[in-house]
Amino acid sequence: MRSVPGLRGLILAAVAAVLTTAGAVYVLTQPEDGVRKITGTAAAAPGLAWSVAAATLGDGGLEFRNPVAGTEFDVGGPGFIDAGDTLIVVTGVANGDMALRDPMLAGIDARSGAVRWREPAPGLRGCSAAPVDGRIVCYTNASATSELVGYDIGSGKITRTSTPWLVFALATTGDRVYVAEGDVESDDVRVHAGTFADPQAYWSRDFAMGTAWEDLPGDALTVTDGQGVFALGAGLAGFDLDTGAPTWTAELNGCSRASSMRGAVVLRVHTDCAGYRVTGSDLLDRTGRVIATTDHGATQSLSIDSPADDSVPVLLADSARDRRTGAVAWTGPDLVTAPRATESGDSTTGTAIAVVGEAALLRDDQAHTMTGLDMRTGRRLWQVRAERYGTAAAWDGKVVVLSDATGLWAIDPTTGATVWDIPFTAVDATPAALSDGGQLRARTAGHFLYASARTLIALRPL
Repeated sequence: MRSVPGLRGLILAAVAAVLTTAGAVYVLTQPEDGVRKITGTAAAAPGLAWSVAAATLGDGGLEFRNPVAGTEFDVGGPGFIDAGDTLIVVTGVANGDMALRDPMLAGIDARSGAVRWREPAPGLRGCSAAPVDGRIVCYTNASATSELVGYDIGSGKITRTSTPWLVFALATTGDRVYVAEGDVESDDVRVHAGTFADPQAYWSRDFAMGTAWEDLPGDALTVTDGQGVFALGAGLAGFDLDTGAPTWTAELNGCSRASSMRGAVVLRVHTDCAGYRVTGSDLLDRTGRVIATTDHGATQSLSIDSPADDSVPVLLADSARDRRTGAVAWTGPDLVTAPRATESGDSTTGTAIAVVGEAALLRDDQAHTMTGLDMRTGRRLWQVRAERYGTAAAWDGKVVVLSDATGLWAIDPTTGATVWDIPFTAVDATPAALSDGGQLRARTAGHFLYASARTLIALRPL
């Protein structure tokens, strides 16, 4: 496999795939003649399959955005929706005033990087993270009513379903669309389940919950692990995805928060609004029963929660708990930092950044270490001096890939060894082409997709 010095030497092939829109140009800068080795990288590193750059013809700069956050306001970061053969992205120009100018939704061929289609996408409040019935479902609001907007994954064809509701959250799973609507400030809200054409075809349920519009969470409605979770203000409720029947309710007092974890487990973190101090956490099972609780002030913030199966314990403060019973599997000092004096007393921080397979990756910024633990026993697998800090961004079943402003690097979670390192400048020498933060997704072992604000790339095994 011959070596190519980054993308600069590949620009000559760009003329093979240039698609333009008003004020914008999408350029395919990697030809479809095989995966290219990235200069200076290890033999185990994936190569560059293709790269698509977003550029402009005129003033401003076209950028990629994740469609999930919508287009009405420029509040989402770089990213895409992986819809199988097609990747769905938003493109637009940031105005600096929270508005995204000239937003378009584009479908990019996941195999070649060719732009299959592009369609106008103004005023979208949000979109589903997963396709349903061959389309990405989004919604818009006009006054007191909303419209569902569907984009065909293969062609971009737009279809619309009008509703009499004011939609504020949307989720999809399988062949169903779940919509939350109503007046959150009057505790007058409902959740519906149906299809794109008839979003209340299966069921509708009232929920006596609410909050201020400005406090509406981005994840108010989630549907994972066969369970729906609805969170508004101080209210938290679980519901059956098939029938909509409420399965449990719980409270979020003060500035507390909740998040869904693998195995239909909900983590509830109790937080005092004064100083935003954590006073404890607990775990709720799919019936709403509290199966574990702690008054420890440390919480674990995982960027990857991908255990091998539900028999792998879940982390709670300085312990690991059985996901079904809440029983303590083990405790470990590596899970929290050393106490540090603050205005509200000594405080500690959780160190876990990822759970993958049967291992946990920990990063202690105070001790400047990175550690791997066996999730079943708590045994330390390895520990290294942390010379570089980044976000655990993807797990392909073999390596955890971390990212920072300079590039991507892969760590073997069982040994701590760095398997490969890809500097962004080795991929594209253009300043800030890839280094402004983005979304990384692992499709299969060694196959990754990465989107920054300006560039979308595919990496595949050589």
